[in-house]
Amino acid sequence: MKEWKPSRSTLNRITNNNEIVRFLFEEMHKQQIHECDMSERVGFHRDTLRKWRVRHQPRVNDIEACLDFLGYKLKVVRK
Repeated sequence: MKEWKPSRSTLNRITNNNEIVRFLFEEMHKQQIHECDMSERVGFHRDTLRKWRVRHQPRVNDIEACLDFLGYKLKVVRK
């Protein structure tokens, strides 16, 4: 696992406007988990998470796997 360095944070570089993706990266920042560590443990290539941060939209199964690793559950609720 990589050593956490706040200066290397990608939190300020999230350009994807998807609320779930933004929450994922904010929670990774709070829990001090690097993209490469997350991708290794969940089973994605590290570039997959980087593309989510910029503009690509993740599939529901993929985002569920990442949230599960962080200790969250994706749930649908009525507006």
